Amino acid sequence: MTLKCKENLEIEIHHHPHYQSLNDKLMNDFSNLSFADYHPYKNTNIRGSQLNFANFEPSSIPKGITLIENWVQQIIQSKLKLPLSYKFTTWAAKLDKGQETIDHSHLYVASFAFVYFVNTPIGASPLVFTTSGKRIKAESGKLVIFPASLRHKVPINKCDNRVTIASNIVLIEKRE
Repeated sequence: MTLKCKENLEIEIHHHPHYQSLNDKLMNDFSNLSFADYHPYKNTNIRGSQLNFANFEPSSIPKGITLIENWVQQIIQSKLKLPLSYKFTTWAAKLDKGQETIDHSHLYVASFAFVYFVNTPIGASPLVFTTSGKRIKAESGKLVIFPASLRHKVPINKCDNRVTIASNIVLIEKRE
């Protein structure tokens, strides 16, 4: 039997203090990489372009990605105060006009997830938590950390080149 519950979970929102220079560097790095276009046979919720860093050699991952992952780790670590290991599965998503991310969660694959807004032209769609209807405005430099079980989507986008970085985060307790 499956029961459905309305979530009442916390969402963390932060803003990077140096987001303009960070995002400029990320956009420059992304311009030298190939985003994969959406195809119906691929298993993805993103109905736009995606760049998955899981198969990259660590030395070829843009430094800004590692910086954001470290920032997220510091935020989570400051709240939990437990000896933990972190495993990030990070990607970049680019939505152009008329594209979207369908309603989904990261339940069963992660403890937490995050979205970091890199490029948010006028008309960039918000991040929407569908069960509660909470809408997080797309603003460059904004970081949203949330429990992986929260359902979310990005409605039809109204601009070109809306770029975000997202990740699944698995927390593993360190045994002493």
